[in-house]
Amino acid sequence: MAHAAKQLMTELSDDYEVVVKALGRMTKNIGEHGDDAVVESAQTFVHSASALAEKIKTQSTKLAKTAGEEVREHPIAAAALAAAAVGLLGYAVSHTGKRQ
Repeated sequence: MAHAAKQLMTELSDDYEVVVKALGRMTKNIGEHGDDAVVESAQTFVHSASALAEKIKTQSTKLAKTAGEEVREHPIAAAALAAAAVGLLGYAVSHTGKRQ
């Protein structure tokens, strides 16, 4: 389970970096090709999106650490929850598209 938490953190970090780079490119492209009002609005959007991405990264980090601690403290309950989640997903997938 600790490996899964580390993998989740790596993926979240990688995704965060992709978002930051994309927002940087967006700012540069709009700055080169927009008028003042569009540039200002776009920059405000980019700054807000960047702040949101940072907040999500921070909260995701805390959540992953807390989940890892809970799994270590309560391994049987974590296994039961994981089994229940897999069962629910299997049920949902098997009934997707069926009309009653």
